[in-house]
Amino acid sequence: MKKYASPIIDVKKYGGKQVAIVKGKIVASGNTAGEVLNAVRQKSPGATWRDVLLVTVPRGLTVVYRL
Repeated sequence: MKKYASPIIDVKKYGGKQVAIVKGKIVASGNTAGEVLNAVRQKSPGATWRDVLLVTVPRGLTVVYRL
């Protein structure tokens, strides 16, 4: 299994959504995991479940400071 670099995910575009990454590229996004996985099946029919990385993108950037 090859290792691919993770893409940079735009929080403004994908914030609060589920994102599917296949071979280092974002191939689908949506509000639910089922919606995203169905889109992956259509767009990348040859991809196995090992190839798919499902990520939940946070709504915004949060910075925690330690005092």
